[in-house]
Amino acid sequence: MGRSGAVARQRLLDTAERHFAEHGVAGASLRDIAADAGQRNNSAPQYHFGDRAGLVAAVFARRMGPINARRRTLLADRTGPDRTGDLGAHVEALVVPLAHEVCRAPGWYGRFLERCYADPAAAALVAGLPEAAPLRALQARLASRLAPLGPVVCRSRAEQLQSHVLTTLARWEWAGDRGQRRLTVGRLTTELVATGTALLGAPPPGGRTFRVRLATD
Repeated sequence: MGRSGAVARQRLLDTAERHFAEHGVAGASLRDIAADAGQRNNSAPQYHFGDRAGLVAAVFARRMGPINARRRTLLADRTGPDRTGDLGAHVEALVVPLAHEVCRAPGWYGRFLERCYADPAAAALVAGLPEAAPLRALQARLASRLAPLGPVVCRSRAEQLQSHVLTTLARWEWAGDRGQRRLTVGRLTTELVATGTALLGAPPPGGRTFRVRLATD
């Protein structure tokens, strides 16, 4: 791909991230994305990405490289052979890389992800992408340790954690756009790790005290 093609692709991805965040994955117009990205050809998104699903996948995937790299580093540091990994360490590996990628520069990625996971078709699409493999592996490790809660409660807590994290990051982005005061990135990540750990490790109502400890695999 030549330089002009690479530049056009980047502009389309930037614009698509915003349009999907503003209008929803299904509601965004590919024609409007092309126009706002400065493309005279209204079919530019299809030319570069095939279809809507291909564009959604590309928006998701381009940010996952640094997120996945940081997750691997955190897991190696927190759960290596000389360390005992607890629930908080795994929640940290899940939350912190994503939060730092969302917060590192003005953008729409947190809001895009919130919209994406609210759309069943888009959620299924991104969950199956190769770039989501490290996330799937981390979620599986968490689920195996939450197994004593039972599969229904375990799935519910995973969904609650996902909703909590994505909604918080999306609202943090919106606050920046509106000029509102908001948490620093460090405080935001600390809060998300603390509340996420509490959410996953809370005892079931009326049940026995439930304490999760993640032994080194």
